[in-house]
Amino acid sequence: MVKGFGLTGTWSWTFATNEHIWSPGLFRILGLDSGSTRAAYDLLLALVHPEDCAGVVSSADMLQAGRMAQQTFRILRPDGTLRTVMSRGEIVAAPDGRPVQAIGVLLDVSDREILARAQAAERRRKRKIFEQAGAFTSVTLNYPYTDFSPEWLELVGQPKQVLLDEPTLPVLKEERARWRDHGRELYLTKQVVHTQPRLLLASGETIPYRMVMVPMFGPGGGIERWMNYIAPLHLAGSAPSAMRDSLERFVQGRHLRAGRALLGWSMHELAAAARLSYSTVRRLEDDDASASGHARGSALAALREHGVVFSFMNDGTLTLGKP
Repeated sequence: MVKGFGLTGTWSWTFATNEHIWSPGLFRILGLDSGSTRAAYDLLLALVHPEDCAGVVSSADMLQAGRMAQQTFRILRPDGTLRTVMSRGEIVAAPDGRPVQAIGVLLDVSDREILARAQAAERRRKRKIFEQAGAFTSVTLNYPYTDFSPEWLELVGQPKQVLLDEPTLPVLKEERARWRDHGRELYLTKQVVHTQPRLLLASGETIPYRMVMVPMFGPGGGIERWMNYIAPLHLAGSAPSAMRDSLERFVQGRHLRAGRALLGWSMHELAAAARLSYSTVRRLEDDDASASGHARGSALAALREHGVVFSFMNDGTLTLGKP
């Protein structure tokens, strides 16, 4: 929803190929024409207000340190207008620790009133979905649990302390041991957790639910948090975009090849549909670490647009098919 207010922009930089990709929103924030401007991290740095340059991560520091911190600074647009942005990024590393890609997001916080309205609208939208459908997303910082989202506590009608003692209490008694053991194994092995338990809700109803928990990894390879999607099993529609973006990191080259096979496509045809180069698609299918996450997202979007459906089985296995 904040994106709909024109306040966010994303970027990526693949070091091996020096490929820079900016979203339309980033060009808007920086006051640049996407049709005539070539994306580059150094171009973004050139627009930073001189008084704020010392606090912004340079290209060399990014490569040497292998990490990025949240920072707030001013941007001086080519037309002379000044914007204040909040930046957050991370470095994607290869298994040997070598930095291969930087990705980031810029949030325009110049107009606090507009930002506040956008955030309030997003909260209202999520609340309406929860009230009407019993579906919501949340973030878990730790496992075992140390806290629960307000939506979960309201949905199941159990006190926080009771659930800390027994997190599976809302699950029907005869299913608790099964889902508890299943979920713990996947959590501890850092895999996607996908369960479909029957829950006893605060309303007294017993309803089958879909619960998907996706690990979000930090630059060092450890899990920083878990993204959760919880909704009635019968609810039509796909997971929210944030959840889909989180799941994309589990897509491998073999999944893209299988998706092409379902459509009868060659690599050239996937490249054309995703607006990628043939070499980029080949790197994606070879699981080359230099291929950007943005490129993977474009390939997935093209497959989805033509009917390929990606989903996770209860054991966390990624599957795909075509209705």
